[in-house]
Amino acid sequence: MKKLLNIFIIMFLSCITVFAKNGIEIGVFVPLGLSIGINQYSLTNKNPTEQQKNDLKSAVKQADRRSGVGFDAGFLFHIGYRFDINKDFSISVLGELGYNHDEFAFYRISEDKKNENSYIYTFESMSFGIYPKLNWKKFSFGMNVGIKVPLYVKSMSSYINYDTKNIDRNIEHFNAFQIKNVFEVPIIPYLRFSVDYEVYSDKKFALVLGGYIGGDFGMSFKNAMLNNQSIAKITRQTMSSFDIGFQVGVRILPNN
Repeated sequence: MKKLLNIFIIMFLSCITVFAKNGIEIGVFVPLGLSIGINQYSLTNKNPTEQQKNDLKSAVKQADRRSGVGFDAGFLFHIGYRFDINKDFSISVLGELGYNHDEFAFYRISEDKKNENSYIYTFESMSFGIYPKLNWKKFSFGMNVGIKVPLYVKSMSSYINYDTKNIDRNIEHFNAFQIKNVFEVPIIPYLRFSVDYEVYSDKKFALVLGGYIGGDFGMSFKNAMLNNQSIAKITRQTMSSFDIGFQVGVRILPNN
């Protein structure tokens, strides 16, 4: 027992020594950007027949959900450690906690181009992830990986007839407990690559501007939205997005 206690004390003192040479890093960021909706269909049975494949193609062509552009925003908080390699290069390993506003947008135009249907799904979510990054001089290159847990979803569909100028709109709201009735797994995995530059910095504080590209993946509907109900029962409809934007924030640096 005494040996284990001594080992623990040595490890604890070693950690203090390591962290004293480096230090805690904290960041607060506001990302703003655009998202391009991606709508995908796949058959759930492992060995579909040729008829089922053809029926799916026909049903998807009839649904014809094209990629639209939505708006993304958020508030991200980072905390972790920065490890200095030399005066110009360091490595940061951070945790990420945030609030996110994400829009998945799609539209459909009739063959005669007289009618248009649009679909927008808006998610208000909490995000939990990790954010390892490389720091070189005033630049940072990082990869954000994690999950978003939706707290609220708004589904809005609209129909426009350009000849009659008639507009119909339907809006549905789902709270955190109702979301599971719409989506198979109410969790959004995300991946984001970011590049930041410190426009101003001193020994403890930095003002940061940057950009990012990434995506939200794998929100599968419980019921595929296809007119062919027999093929819809064996079809998985998945909604994702490709995201691009910029971010501004502040960073509190280790005091070495």
